[in-house]
Amino acid sequence: MEISPERLEKSHRTIRAAAVFADHADVIVAKVLDLPREHVVVAVVTQNHEFGGVHHVARGELVERVPALEGPSGWAMVFSPGADADHVTSRTAEMVALAEKRIVMLQRIAARREG
Repeated sequence: MEISPERLEKSHRTIRAAAVFADHADVIVAKVLDLPREHVVVAVVTQNHEFGGVHHVARGELVERVPALEGPSGWAMVFSPGADADHVTSRTAEMVALAEKRIVMLQRIAARREG
């Protein structure tokens, strides 16, 4: 596994993106409340760590639409009917925890290679 500054930076950026999702939990939940049948909510954070909005997406279109909505360096989170603010903040906390674990792992690998 290649340990590059870019990989570490991506994990740090993911933590920042998670905070943006969490800050917009109420907006995300409001969109969940008016979901059409067979749709989910896709919330987006841009590569510049700006909230990119919330979109209703048909379940059958997820594979095509999510990459298009998040762009090459953004983030997207998908929420199903019934998601509430606690669910959104729980998911963003998970996102942070995973990114932090990745940072620790990358740092350990780099330290072993140096030592």
